[in-house]
Amino acid sequence: MSTLEPLDAELLAHRQSALLRLSTRIAAAHDEPEVCRNIVEGLRDDALGYNFVGVFLLDGSTGERVLVASAGWEDFPIGFRVAPGVGLSERPLLDGRVHYSPHARREARHVPSAHNGSEVDVPLVIGDEIMGVLVVESEEEDAFDERDLEILEAAARHGAIAIGRARLLAAERQRADEHKALLDTMQDLSGELELSRLLQRVLERAVALLRVTGGELAILDEEAEELVIVASHSIGSDSTGTRMKLGEGAMGRAALTREPLIIANYQEWEGRSSKYEATTARGVMVVPLLVGQRLLGTLASVHTEPNRTFGPEDLRLLNLFAPQAAVAIENARLFTSAVQRGEEQRALLDTMQDLSGELELGRVLQAVLQRAVALLGVTGGELAIQDDEAGELVVVASHNIGDDSTGTRMRPGEGAMGRVAETREPLIIENYQDWEGRSNKYAETTARGVMVVPLLIGQRLVGTLASVHTDARRTFGPGDLRLLNMFAPQAAIAIENARLYTDAQRQRRYFETVVQNSPVAIVMLDLGGLITSLNPAFERLFGYTPAQALGQPLDDLINTPETLAEARTYTVNAAAGRAARGIGKRRRRDGSFLDVEFAGVPVAVGDDHVGVMALYHDVTELLQARQDAEGANRAKSQFLANMSHELRTPLNAIIGYSEMLQEEVEERALTDLVPDLRKIRSSGRHLLALINDILDLSKIEAGRMEIYRERFAVREVLEEVAATVQPMMARNGNELDVRVTDEVGEITADLVKVRQVLLNLLSNAAKFTDHGQVRLRVDTQDQDGHGWITFRIEDSGIGMTDEQMGRLFEAFSQADASTTRRYGGTGLGLVISRRFCQLMGGDIAVESRPGHGSTFIVLLPIDAPAEASA
Repeated sequence: MSTLEPLDAELLAHRQSALLRLSTRIAAAHDEPEVCRNIVEGLRDDALGYNFVGVFLLDGSTGERVLVASAGWEDFPIGFRVAPGVGLSERPLLDGRVHYSPHARREARHVPSAHNGSEVDVPLVIGDEIMGVLVVESEEEDAFDERDLEILEAAARHGAIAIGRARLLAAERQRADEHKALLDTMQDLSGELELSRLLQRVLERAVALLRVTGGELAILDEEAEELVIVASHSIGSDSTGTRMKLGEGAMGRAALTREPLIIANYQEWEGRSSKYEATTARGVMVVPLLVGQRLLGTLASVHTEPNRTFGPEDLRLLNLFAPQAAVAIENARLFTSAVQRGEEQRALLDTMQDLSGELELGRVLQAVLQRAVALLGVTGGELAIQDDEAGELVVVASHNIGDDSTGTRMRPGEGAMGRVAETREPLIIENYQDWEGRSNKYAETTARGVMVVPLLIGQRLVGTLASVHTDARRTFGPGDLRLLNMFAPQAAIAIENARLYTDAQRQRRYFETVVQNSPVAIVMLDLGGLITSLNPAFERLFGYTPAQALGQPLDDLINTPETLAEARTYTVNAAAGRAARGIGKRRRRDGSFLDVEFAGVPVAVGDDHVGVMALYHDVTELLQARQDAEGANRAKSQFLANMSHELRTPLNAIIGYSEMLQEEVEERALTDLVPDLRKIRSSGRHLLALINDILDLSKIEAGRMEIYRERFAVREVLEEVAATVQPMMARNGNELDVRVTDEVGEITADLVKVRQVLLNLLSNAAKFTDHGQVRLRVDTQDQDGHGWITFRIEDSGIGMTDEQMGRLFEAFSQADASTTRRYGGTGLGLVISRRFCQLMGGDIAVESRPGHGSTFIVLLPIDAPAEASA
């Protein structure tokens, strides 16, 4: 350092003036560059005499010293950078002290310049932060003294303070500008509620705010758990519509972690997505868009300049912007959703109003399908109706699916519609051509995406509705399904209403046809008994034309004063909902009378009675025929009764005389005559039994058969009957097994007829069973509070077919002709036995199988009624 020499007063004054001007210029500077320029220009004052002055500021990210202002060497460029480890000016940055090099060119770290004599390096320090270095050079060696160092240190202190102040002002100004820009952005965005425009505007605002090349905006598809690029700006290619899985690429990773991500060089980043091979982006910064804890999407900023880097300030600014952008997007999405739902509701309302006005089923079906296709904006579709009787779906309407599928039938589970009909759950198929459940009935269809929903009313399946698109870029999503699910119930109701209306019309036409062509006279009445319509048969039967009958009271029209009260009672009952029927006389228009069978049937709609349908059938000839038949039947029964009585007297005499002759022949030992006499007696008894049966049947048919009620013990009757039939059992080698439960005691009935019924049934069992077993089981039971006794006769004989059992209780009939020839008999025994049981308040039932025997069940009340009907 040179020796200090005293300065004259004039030079000292000049230097002090120069320092004052320096301080003033530094204090007057408005920003950091102006502070640095004023420092170097002030130190180049002639009164100070410095050859070269430069201000280097430290680049914190690289550690380089960057020349921001200089004086004394015009060729030394602003922005010149000195790397760490190079140059004398690095020393103050390392230790924070002033360094003086009197022989600069001799220093190892010296960087040659225009002035290589001596150099002073002064740190620019604020508090503990070293911002840069003030470099002053001279052409002469050892050109600086202590007074110079004091001047330079003072200038460095003032400059550092001014730089710090300028930086604070710049930061505040920047923050104010940022907040104003954010406020302007939010005001701009909040005024936009159309979602697609808002998404593009959010991205453009973010790009402008950060002053970057471009960017992307993605929205989360929660159903698919994917990001969908909805806006793209200047990233090399238009990525709109691209889908990213969570974790894929930069935006996928930010969405997965929900943390910001900065990538210095995207081209070299290991997580780069293959979908961005064409992008020219270099630096990438991505932040998640969150509303509370819910992920809405991601926002990416991109730059392509090699010298541009994303730093904390960029991230801070984007983090300020992102929440506001997320809220604006969510609001627009909610607004758009509300508007969309309103439009959907209006469209559905218009659709339902349109459909509700159409009741012709064929047109309703086609209208439903066309409305569904238009509502979803798809290529085409199908509508199928459930055929409950066949258990299948029938395609009733088809639109633009390749081939006309109308009439195609699908079993439950077959194809897309069959599967929906079976599960009753909606079904979305992304690619029908690759779907494993595809029906071979749709081999020619060009459909790609398919969505099917069931048409239900309550839990009842009406049919299925399918929507189809052929565009590979079109996919069915939750919104489509929601819209179709809203449409489907209304469509099902419209179809059902049309179907009910069509069925009602068909039934009405069928009913009208039946009524008009019926041979029975039919007339419709209102609740007041006035005629509202009549069929041709009524005109023919009573002689009234519609003009003469309509509006008239029916009862007054076809009744006499003698029958009017009764007829009105029938009409009133029918109008009240009680069916009425009977037989009586009615009057024609010409005054003649006829016998009619009539019925009054109430007509109801739901629970409301709306009228009466009266039916009249001319039974004049039938009544006359019935009277004639009854008279003939009575004459027949009387004749048979008289004839049977007249025949029994001589037959009894024949049987008696044959018995006397047999005794006399046996006494005289004329044994060769005994067989003939026995045959006479046997034939007489057989003929007498036949006559008795005919007489009993005639009495029953004539209503003259009487019941003699008496109290008797069942076991005594059974012992007597068993003893009587034992010889018949032995004749065919059969075994009789009788079992009676302990509960069987006494009953009140006709003893003779009970005995006759049991003898008849047991003798039949013995006759039709050969070397088998006949079982008689007797027990009691309670039914509806009354006591009953059951006689069950089972045999192991020939048995009967169903056809044979159908003729079993017809008079003079047996199972078939071969049975009659082989076993004999008149066929009256079972008929009379059943009539006896019915007269005593009981009945006979039969069970049988060919080759497995028969079972006859006699059911009698323990206390027979005094009167019963056969």
